[in-house]
Amino acid sequence: MQPRRQSIPIILLLRTAFQILWQQRDDALRLGLVPTLMTFGGFIYAGSALDAFLTTMESGGMQGPPPADAPRVMVLSVIVVLAICLTTANWLRFLLLGPMGAVGIGLGIGRPHFRFLASTVALGFVMMVALMVCGLVLSMMPPALALLGNFAAFAAIMLALTRFVPFLVGQAIGQHMTLAQSWNVSRGNVMAIALSLVLAQLPFIIGLTVLQQILNLVGFSAVAPAGTLFIASVVQVADWICQAGILAAAYRHMVGVRV
Repeated sequence: MQPRRQSIPIILLLRTAFQILWQQRDDALRLGLVPTLMTFGGFIYAGSALDAFLTTMESGGMQGPPPADAPRVMVLSVIVVLAICLTTANWLRFLLLGPMGAVGIGLGIGRPHFRFLASTVALGFVMMVALMVCGLVLSMMPPALALLGNFAAFAAIMLALTRFVPFLVGQAIGQHMTLAQSWNVSRGNVMAIALSLVLAQLPFIIGLTVLQQILNLVGFSAVAPAGTLFIASVVQVADWICQAGILAAAYRHMVGVRV
């Protein structure tokens, strides 16, 4: 497997992901139904605990959720990870393998889904360990330099992990490659993929923020908090689908799909 050296234009990845999301919106609704319900259920179960935790963090308080809320926050984290992996794997399979790659509402779960989940969790664990090690080393530096160093370390680790995107996509669609092959084929395209993933989130973040402000103004959030959480769940899943679209477009460009 030889790496393709041409760089992927960022605008091409973004345009492709959003165009496909709109053109295949019926399939996005179909494959996003279960993850939306999972995310919504998680927010209902642990939303208040998560809000309390985030509020405390913003005020410079404790570094973790209160002991009473920790189990609910942990359950929510697990639910969100499962929802992300289900959404991403099914959309990758739909785009790269065709409609038969993800039939029904996406509950035809097989080995590729579990491999994708396990690989994603493993890489996430590696990222957390790397960040912790960097944080411990940088904590011995002056605060300003430590903060700058943490940002640089986070960016470097994320860019390094982006080189394993082809490996993850290959797990989801059943076309396996080694980590070394993934590292090679992604050469020259890591920055484009990483920036595309970040930029693709902005419309959803801005749109949800504006919508929440409007709902607060008209009193909808106070009257129907569950409805607000459901809207947030829908937007979140749409964001994940768009991210998966970027991964699929990048994979098709760098590796191609064996039919």
